[in-house]
Amino acid sequence: MSAARRSRLRELLLGAAGVAVLLFAWEVLGRLGLLGRSIPPLSEVLAAIGEHGDILARAASATGTRALVGGLIGFGIGLLLAAITAWIPGSASTVVRTAVLINAIPVVALGPVLMSLDARPFIPEIFAALSVLFSTVITAGDGFRSASRSSRDLFDVYRTRRWARFWRLDAPTGLPLVADAFRLAVPAALLGAILGEWFGADRGLGVLMVSSMRNLQYGLLWAAALVAVLISATVYAIGGLLERAAVARFSRPGQAASALAPIGRVRGLVLAVAVPAALVLAWQLWIVVDEVPLIVAPPPADVAVALAADIGAYLAAAGLTVLSAIGGLLAGALVGLGLAVLATLAPWLGAMLAPLALLIPTVPIVVFIPIVGSVLGYGVETVFASTVLMAFFPVYVLALSGLNARPPGSDDLFRVYGAGTLVRLRRLALPASVPSLMIALRLSSAMAILIAISAEWLMGQGGLGRVFSERRVVLDTAGSWAAVVVAIVLSVAAYAAASRLERSVAERWRS
Repeated sequence: MSAARRSRLRELLLGAAGVAVLLFAWEVLGRLGLLGRSIPPLSEVLAAIGEHGDILARAASATGTRALVGGLIGFGIGLLLAAITAWIPGSASTVVRTAVLINAIPVVALGPVLMSLDARPFIPEIFAALSVLFSTVITAGDGFRSASRSSRDLFDVYRTRRWARFWRLDAPTGLPLVADAFRLAVPAALLGAILGEWFGADRGLGVLMVSSMRNLQYGLLWAAALVAVLISATVYAIGGLLERAAVARFSRPGQAASALAPIGRVRGLVLAVAVPAALVLAWQLWIVVDEVPLIVAPPPADVAVALAADIGAYLAAAGLTVLSAIGGLLAGALVGLGLAVLATLAPWLGAMLAPLALLIPTVPIVVFIPIVGSVLGYGVETVFASTVLMAFFPVYVLALSGLNARPPGSDDLFRVYGAGTLVRLRRLALPASVPSLMIALRLSSAMAILIAISAEWLMGQGGLGRVFSERRVVLDTAGSWAAVVVAIVLSVAAYAAASRLERSVAERWRS
């Protein structure tokens, strides 16, 4: 047996060992009741699978189909938009800003709107597509713009057309990051479909989860969650094979992506105003043309009045949300980077951690909240913990890929000079991971606000999510949408801050 096959077999065995350890811990925690009734032992979950196998199979088929359709649509559109940023550099700012704005709309606000439209039967597919779109545009776009300056100059010397340069240079260079985008998209599409089923579906894993929670059928609830994880793990493994093949064939980019094409101050100001203004205008036209009832969606002017009338309450709520989001983002980033470093230093540990890393972002947040709440209580601590759990995954995936993006032969060179493992990590692996870490930071920064709001909405605790929930209960639609507008501003601001930090780090990293 070749060394490569032995290494692959060893990795598979260690992964299986990691799954076994995780399942054993699940059984013990459930038996002892250390996390409350909300997490039953594995044996009870398996019994629920045996008892309700037909129901679970039909639900999994429905959710899987929706996630596949929506995910492929979102991934395809994301790849197209990412390619446009490479074909037409001047379009990058507009494309990225629009993607950031769309991503900043909380699903808790989008769901009720879609329920009132003809799109209601397709809410799961829409949510799956939107869940995938943003990360694909950002990750794949950075990959397509990561070709070295010398390579680009060579194509310019030969006056190669942009289309030809994209297919011969930009696309091959970006394939490893496209594979990373696919891996991020797998749990996102499935989770998006499940969330969408809560707002409009007759069957599916999301519907089954809601029904199980209402009836306190925790065994069936976790059975549905386990099926979701198995689906996600299977497709994620395919993404891992694609990523390895792409790196082996084209190697991972050894430098940060080219910055977005510089634009003048006036043009930048125009874009900053034009993109939001276009969305607000489309919002107003929708209200007028479709004669949308006020209880479904208020006009922009009513939202502005509601925001101005109680600005202090919204700012105070925003402060709580930002604290939870920033704290969760930093802690999640440290956890993700720490796990990636451990997996790099000890590949056997990485193989064992892989199942746990995939489990957390796949299981819907509504399943985690009762578990975390039973330990920390149903307050801002649980919002913070939920943000940590959901924010660490992009950092872990991209950091692990970046840490393994060392130039060919560099490890041998360091060994020749007697450099130890920690020296290679500090002077070789960590610097090589900077581009991937910066992408992960941008993705997680934009998502942290939305995750915090979703957790606040589910628990009725904390900041903007609580305000949104309370205003909707009393049918104050304008007030609830005002909370959404503040959330969008915060999410966009978080992404802009992360982008600015990335530029500063990239300048120092290149020097």
